[in-house]
Amino acid sequence: MEQAVEEGKIHSIGLSNWYIEELEEFLPQVDTMPALVQNEIHPYYQELDVVQYIQSKGIVVQGWYPFGGRGHTSELLNDETITEIANNHNVTAAQVILRWNLQRGVVVIPGSSNPEHIKENTEIYDFKLTDEEMQKIESLNRDEKHDWY
Repeated sequence: MEQAVEEGKIHSIGLSNWYIEELEEFLPQVDTMPALVQNEIHPYYQELDVVQYIQSKGIVVQGWYPFGGRGHTSELLNDETITEIANNHNVTAAQVILRWNLQRGVVVIPGSSNPEHIKENTEIYDFKLTDEEMQKIESLNRDEKHDWY
């Protein structure tokens, strides 16, 4: 992959499902710093130390399953804390979750085939969560991974 970058065949390299221990072993062995690390991240599985570590290396963090993933989306989108915050801003729970990630510097990739949901997912720039709201969402962390790979 590094050779492909050097030859201009690709612009950058990304990793998926990498955590601190693996990165500490891997990064000293490469010349090309990954541009991005993509991991499962949502309010019930926040990876706080992992996100901070990756960002400290100048690498972009991308969160997949921002709404909790297979079989967990409804629970997360109906979480009392998240819906209360959403009501305070007159937005949806999904928008709160996406905004929370954005404010943490986490790029998100929500999946949807519903045009209304896709549009809704882009409408997260007209409000900002307070520090208190960010803390409330952080307190939801359960270290609850919803997919195993």
